[in-house]
Amino acid sequence: MIVNILLIIDFLMLAVVVSAYIYASLRERKYLRQEAGQSLELQQKVYQAEVLKEIGERIGYSLDTNKIVDIITSSLGNLLEYDTVSYMVLVDGGKAVFKCHVEKTVNHQFIEEVKHKMRMSYEAILDSKIPSQSMDESITGNILDDSLKVKVESFFNLPVVISQKLVGLINVASKERGRYGEEQASILYTITNQAATAVSKLQAVLQSEKGKLEAVIYSLADGVITVDLNNQLVVYNPVIRDMLGIAQDKAITMYDIVDGLAGKVDLRTKIEQAVAEDKAITLPEVYLKDKALELTIAPVKDNQGVIIAASAVFHDITTEKTLEKTRQEFTAMMVHELRAPLTAVRWSSESMIKNLSLASGVDQSKVKDTMLTIETASGNMLELVNDLLDVAKIESGKFELNLQQYDIVEVINDQAKVFRPQAEIKHLTINVIAPPKYMLKFDRVRVGQVLGNLISNAIKYSDSGQIDINLGVNAEEKIATVSVKDTGIGVSREDLADLFSKFKQLKSGDRSRKGTGLGLVVSKGIVEAHGGKIWAESPGENLGSTFAFSLPLEK
Repeated sequence: MIVNILLIIDFLMLAVVVSAYIYASLRERKYLRQEAGQSLELQQKVYQAEVLKEIGERIGYSLDTNKIVDIITSSLGNLLEYDTVSYMVLVDGGKAVFKCHVEKTVNHQFIEEVKHKMRMSYEAILDSKIPSQSMDESITGNILDDSLKVKVESFFNLPVVISQKLVGLINVASKERGRYGEEQASILYTITNQAATAVSKLQAVLQSEKGKLEAVIYSLADGVITVDLNNQLVVYNPVIRDMLGIAQDKAITMYDIVDGLAGKVDLRTKIEQAVAEDKAITLPEVYLKDKALELTIAPVKDNQGVIIAASAVFHDITTEKTLEKTRQEFTAMMVHELRAPLTAVRWSSESMIKNLSLASGVDQSKVKDTMLTIETASGNMLELVNDLLDVAKIESGKFELNLQQYDIVEVINDQAKVFRPQAEIKHLTINVIAPPKYMLKFDRVRVGQVLGNLISNAIKYSDSGQIDINLGVNAEEKIATVSVKDTGIGVSREDLADLFSKFKQLKSGDRSRKGTGLGLVVSKGIVEAHGGKIWAESPGENLGSTFAFSLPLEK
C-alpha cells in the first residue's frame, strides 16, 4: 500500500512538471504569445511543480500539514521580494508554532509586530484566543539589528486551506511602504491556493489508500502496528487493544504500546535494531498475563528500497502452547494407561510359564485365572487403542456412519442386558424407561457404543442404587433424547466443563475409577456426526449425575 502511495505522489509530481516543461517548450518555439497573463500562468505551474516536488522529497508517504505550510512559505521567494516571510500553525493541544525567515535585516520589534498581526488574524478566523505563552518560536535567516529604526509598512496574510481545513497562516512583510498592492496579494493568494488545492487532491488519494491499508490490517487476526522513523504510531488494528489490555474508548499512542509491553520487551530498542540492521527480528515467546505472543519486528521500505517505517506483528500462540502442553500430558497419560495392562499381560504370562515348568501337577485354577487376566488386560488395551483410532478419525473428518432405520429401544435394551451382570456385582439395578418400540434413523453400532460408554461410566462411578435409562421424544423440536442417570459420586462443577474435552480425566479422589476420558470424546464425536448433542448434568459431588444425548428425528 505504501509503495502505491509513493507511486501516486511521483505520478502527480511528474504530471505537473511535464506540463510546465511542455508549456515552456512551446513558448520557446513561439507557438504561444509572450503575454503577461500566460507568463504568469507558466509561473504558477512551475511554482506548483516545485511545491509538489519538494513535498514528495521531504514528506514521503505521509502528509504533514506543518511541513506543507513550511514548503509553501519557503518557495514564495520565487514570486516576490520581502523582508520576512513567516507562517503560523496550530498543533495538538492548542499550541501555536511561529516560524519566521528573515530575508533582509530587520529588528526584534519588526518580528514581534509580524507575530502580533498574524496571531490577531488567526484568532479572527478561528474565533478563539491563542495564548502567547504557548507559542513555539523560531527565527532563521539574517541576523536582527535593533539599531535599525524600521517597522512593518507593508504586509499581507495568506490562509492555507487543505481539504477544506485551515492548516496555517502565511505572512509576507516589508519595511517598504506600498510594496504590496491588492493585485499582488490576489495573485499570490491564487497561486498559494492552487498549490494547496493540488496538495488537497493528493491528500485525498493518500487517505483513500490509507483507508484500504487500514481495512486490510483491521481484518487481521494478529495484532499489527506501524511506526515511522520518529517512533510515532502510524497504523494499528483493534486486536492490539485486546492483547495489551488497552481500553476501547482510549486513543492509542506509542506510549500505550510501550507501557503494555513494559518489563517484557523493550519495543523501541528492538525497532531501532531492526531498522539499523535492516532485517526482521523475531521474539518467539513473549508472555503477557494469560497470553503467549510471538513478536516479529521488521523494517518497511519504499519502492526504492529506502527504509521509511517499521512494523510489528503480534501473533497469539496461546492456543498452540496450550495444545503442546496438552499433548505432553496426553503422552504421559497414555504411557500410564498402556503400561498397566501390558504389565498385567507380562506378569500373567511369566506366572503361567513358571507354573507350567514346575512339577507335573499344574494348578488348573491358577492357569485359568492367569488366562482370564491376560484376556481382560488385552481387551482393555484393545479398547483404548480403538478409542484412539476413533478420535483420530473424528478429528480428520474421516468418521463415517452407517445410517439406517433401527429400533432405538431395542438398542437400549441390548446394552442394558450386556451391562446388567457387571452392575449386579456392585449391587446396582439397571432400569429402562421407554416405549415398546421407536424407529429412528441412526448408526446402530455407533449409538450402541455411545450407550455402552455412558452405562459403563455410570457403573464405574456408582457403588449402590440404580441406573435409569430413559428415552424421550420431542415431536415439536424433532429430537429423541436418551439419558443415563445414576446415583453415584456425581461430577463437580469444574469437571463438568471438561468432561467431553480430549485428554481430560475426572478429578475423582479414587484413582481406581479414573480413565482416559477418550470414551466421552468418542461419544461426543459420534453424536455430533448424527447432528445431535451430548451433555451432562449433576447437582454436585456424591449426588449422582445424568448423561444424555439427542438424535434428530428424520425429516
